[in-house]
Amino acid sequence: MSDPAAFQPSLQMYSDPDFVEDLLIDPGVSLKFGQKDVWSYPVPAKPGDSAQGRNRLATSRLVRTKLRKLYQPAHNRFYLVVVEVFCDRPGLPRAGGHDDLEVSFVLRRRSVSVAGRRPLLRTLARNLIIEKAEAEGLKPEALVGDCDVADFLWADDSARNDFIARNTHLFGAIDFKIQVEKWLQSKAGTRWADDEDAARDPRPDETEQEFPMWRIPPREGDCAAVASRSLWFGVVPTFSSDHWTRTIPSGSRKEATVTEPKLDDHGLYQLACCVRQKPVGGREHCPRPEFWSAPSETFRLASMMDPEGTENRTTTVVLPDFRRLAASLGGPARPGGLRVVTPPRSQLVFSPFDGPPKPGKGSIGAGGGVCTFAIELLFIVAFFLFSLFLPIVVLAFQLWWMLALRFCFPPAIAFDALKTFLETKPITHADFTPALAATLNASLGTDLSGLDKAEASEGWNKKLPPDVAKDRAFTEALVDAARPAAEPAPDKPVYESSPPDPLCEIDAADLRLLNRGQNVPAPGLPVRLR
Repeated sequence: MSDPAAFQPSLQMYSDPDFVEDLLIDPGVSLKFGQKDVWSYPVPAKPGDSAQGRNRLATSRLVRTKLRKLYQPAHNRFYLVVVEVFCDRPGLPRAGGHDDLEVSFVLRRRSVSVAGRRPLLRTLARNLIIEKAEAEGLKPEALVGDCDVADFLWADDSARNDFIARNTHLFGAIDFKIQVEKWLQSKAGTRWADDEDAARDPRPDETEQEFPMWRIPPREGDCAAVASRSLWFGVVPTFSSDHWTRTIPSGSRKEATVTEPKLDDHGLYQLACCVRQKPVGGREHCPRPEFWSAPSETFRLASMMDPEGTENRTTTVVLPDFRRLAASLGGPARPGGLRVVTPPRSQLVFSPFDGPPKPGKGSIGAGGGVCTFAIELLFIVAFFLFSLFLPIVVLAFQLWWMLALRFCFPPAIAFDALKTFLETKPITHADFTPALAATLNASLGTDLSGLDKAEASEGWNKKLPPDVAKDRAFTEALVDAARPAAEPAPDKPVYESSPPDPLCEIDAADLRLLNRGQNVPAPGLPVRLR
């Protein structure tokens, strides 16, 4: 018990929404944290001439830290905090009667404020980013301008201490303040605040939000000793719709208020568990003893659009079948769909038959009507607009890597011919035959079949800029990324092993000794890692 980590709550990860059932079946089995479960940040990285495949398209590279990252439920990742309760007595006997305990946990935020002269802050940030980039084999000159001290500096404790030692002259002129903030609730609202802020602005009946924890019951087939174990779990919140309002100075002694989410992907969070003893008969008026664990490991939350999170869930959508929709018109009008009510004098009136309306040509109509649109109709138009604007965005901003975020499967024979063509010689616009141009379009998700020759000739092969067209490796990488040899398969989950329960190896004499005095109120109940 001398190891400080023994007093930390443990985080366990699952990939199934029924994760509590998995826990009850075997508390020792959960997903193993891997390389993608740490926080990372992108830095600019120009692909070299030797880059192959998808790496040829990557204009940034991820630098990974040692900071834990938790994904959202939308990413098919769910987390539990698990603790075991012991009596703080010699031999650490188990807590005994579980009905006389209440166990909960809180979520707290580590906030870092930085104050100092702006040139010094910029120099410090640049030094930090360059040092991390050099460790990843990146060129420092490519990183000037990415300056986020709070994100980078506090991601890795050991690296931070070394960095501070090498930049003492800068840290001497800069003030860093670390605050541990609590999520406080009252009739006046909710807020993040540390103890100093709460004391400076007290609010009646304000309390810290707590989340319940439940005891893991013995399983059928467990040995008798397991019945005395006090093992508790709670569900870690990784998403919240709550917001709060804070006041910030805005110059000239004025203040402004901003509304921010309770949880975001920039905050540093920790968990702490609390054990309270229920009042004993005749002592209901006495203060309830409570005991707190050490804080858990610090973690960040993934954003909703984190690519390493969205890859954990695939959603299949079948486009509306035009034939079935047309056939449904032979019957009465169908219920359902999106019902849109236009309030009076709130209707936009314009002609859609001559392109976007010119300035001043639209008007405000009477409105007051109700229309119901079939969901299929909305999806058809929405997907048409997506297909129309994706090439525009790629070509306007030269964001070719966007095409690697989708993949389509044209006929294999045609694709093999395109691959052979790309691998044999440098290409120009004129080198594409109509068949190869059609295959390139299909590989990049643009089907021009059925159009007249004039329209079909203006495909992706004509939109490649001259320098890209001569870069055979780039074009080949673009095609390979958009049309992989096989549909990518998700990573197979790796589970923690479930070792034999050590309590079941204790003989009866040792068990009686371990549980001696288990119902005597203990002076303290430290919570430690299972």
